[in-house]
Amino acid sequence: MIKALFLIALVIIGVQACSFRSTQLDLLMSIFEDEQVTVPLEELAWTLIWSGDNHSLLPVIPTGQNQTSFVNSDGTILVIFDGFQVIDVTGLLPGDLNINILKTDAGLEYSSEDEVFAVHACEEFDSTIQGSTTVWLQNCDSEQGPYANEIRVNAAGSITLLQFLPHPEYPMLTLTPNNLIF
Repeated sequence: MIKALFLIALVIIGVQACSFRSTQLDLLMSIFEDEQVTVPLEELAWTLIWSGDNHSLLPVIPTGQNQTSFVNSDGTILVIFDGFQVIDVTGLLPGDLNINILKTDAGLEYSSEDEVFAVHACEEFDSTIQGSTTVWLQNCDSEQGPYANEIRVNAAGSITLLQFLPHPEYPMLTLTPNNLIF
């Protein structure tokens, strides 16, 4: 039953894995290649922390795209990550506000229902090494002040943290895998 739900989600959402290697995502792909594999949901789940709330999300990763969707079990929250940028947030903000984030030459463009409501001047991502972790930072300036989007990748190549601004008037969102699988 759970395998069927994931397959349906894959077809509906139609997105793919991020540009970093993630062993959790590799594990999920192996589930679809072998009919006998049981879905270890607790090993695949990621935690979304936003505005004082925690949500359990699962990565959805079909082939043919360059994106990963993180979705909760009832499908009401969706965060799409394209490998370097959160590009879509659905079901998280009040009033059913769905946000699209487009990378432009100048930075990031925030829109909802085809109406652009903010443009932030953002640099390209730049990486630094902190111990065995590669930290990718994208420094941005907005009317509300400076902020940095962040991606952390461990020595094994697995993403350990995604932190992005989903909307200029709301706090950063953080996604972390519940378990790192090596």
